[in-house]
Amino acid sequence: VAVNPALQECNPGTILAGALLGESLLLQPSPQLGQFYLVPFKSKAKRDRQGNVIEPASVKAQFVLGYKGYIQLALRTGQYKRLNVLEVKAGELSGWDPFEERFHEMHFIEDFEKRAAMPTVGYIAHFEYINGFEKTLYWTADQMMAHADKYSAAFSAEMYEKIQNGEVPEKDMWRYSSFWYKNFDEMAIKTMLRHIISKWGPVSIEMEKAIPADREE
Repeated sequence: VAVNPALQECNPGTILAGALLGESLLLQPSPQLGQFYLVPFKSKAKRDRQGNVIEPASVKAQFVLGYKGYIQLALRTGQYKRLNVLEVKAGELSGWDPFEERFHEMHFIEDFEKRAAMPTVGYIAHFEYINGFEKTLYWTADQMMAHADKYSAAFSAEMYEKIQNGEVPEKDMWRYSSFWYKNFDEMAIKTMLRHIISKWGPVSIEMEKAIPADREE
């Protein structure tokens, strides 16, 4: 809170609740570690059926689990031999078969700088249990964009395109606080982990607490 002025405007109780949840999961709140974050968001006033205000509008701190937090919680189960998520660049993979969960061709770009400059066309997540069970999940970039646009109240695919095209002045960027705007690929990696682990992976008690509390920010 001391290093984030936006959090200083939040309801103190929501800051405490988010911090205690992170503590109960044995995760660190440091932004450098990326395990979980406390993100300010404005909540609208709540009214009863007669229109009376029962809860005024306020700024609250919301617990947001980072992708490194998902990795930490998954590894604590002791059942993973491998767990990885990767953004897929144009021309690297083709012919995805969702039934067999495999690509017909795989040609990863080895030059790091060249790869980083290539457009991202999708995301792939994979895990293998110690007992040999494997699962692979692939989403196209369009699928991920549609997911973010639908499930994140703070994100708009239309505005993201305008920001990428330089149509939004720098002085107005503070309005777009969603992590999807700040680092789309990192949020996409987190989303892939969330879906593959929650659907196919072993879920610990900590994971059962974290997933419902995590917002699609």
